[in-house]
Amino acid sequence: MASDGEDVNMTASESEVSAAENETDVEDAPVQELETDDDLVEVEAVPLSTDEAEMEELLTQLEDYTPTLPDALTMRILNSSGFGSVDPRIVRIVSVSAQKFISDIVNDALQHCKTRTTNIQHSSGHSSGKDKKNPKDRKYTLAMEDLVPALADHGITMRKPQYFV
Repeated sequence: MASDGEDVNMTASESEVSAAENETDVEDAPVQELETDDDLVEVEAVPLSTDEAEMEELLTQLEDYTPTLPDALTMRILNSSGFGSVDPRIVRIVSVSAQKFISDIVNDALQHCKTRTTNIQHSSGHSSGKDKKNPKDRKYTLAMEDLVPALADHGITMRKPQYFV
């Protein structure tokens, strides 16, 4: 055999002889016996940790829950963004997470609307009993001036165009 850095000039027949010698060396090596079923170690089931148990419980609860965002819509958005999983559990978790995100933004916008309307009422000085409605009976409208600060609280910058063309 040649050591590193040496040029070796072999003919085809010499190469075949060298390969045959290497095969006999491999055949002479002791063969290790395969393990039998008696030698295998039985693996015991490991109890789930608290995090894993909570995740399993969440996944079983999500099977029965229908989120506001349909799974088909969530799957379409995930596929268009490059997410290729078809596991319905992951799609359901993303749907529920998106629903929570949207509801948090809308709830913050509602709080901005309530504070804005109460500030307007107090500053205008309306004190007649006829004009005041029960706060539970009042209907609120989602407006850009309430939505923009709510989105800003969640790190989303939104600007209303100066004018529409």
